[in-house]
Amino acid sequence: MINRRQIAAGRALLGWSRQELSEASGISLRTVARFESGEGDITTGKLAKMEAALMEAGVRFIPNGVQLDDGRGI
Repeated sequence: MINRRQIAAGRALLGWSRQELSEASGISLRTVARFESGEGDITTGKLAKMEAALMEAGVRFIPNGVQLDDGRGI
């Protein structure tokens, strides 16, 4: 399963704010912020929605990192 660092890295690669990820995934901004900062856990369903939103925008999740479809990665 992906982790908070991968979510934040995927968002960064896209140049998205937390608000943009919130809107794209349908997850509240507060939940996105708390999850990324490590202040809270998240349900598997909400994590899957964030993952799907990032993947739809071109992010690929790889072991211990992320990359865009064009090969740029973290």
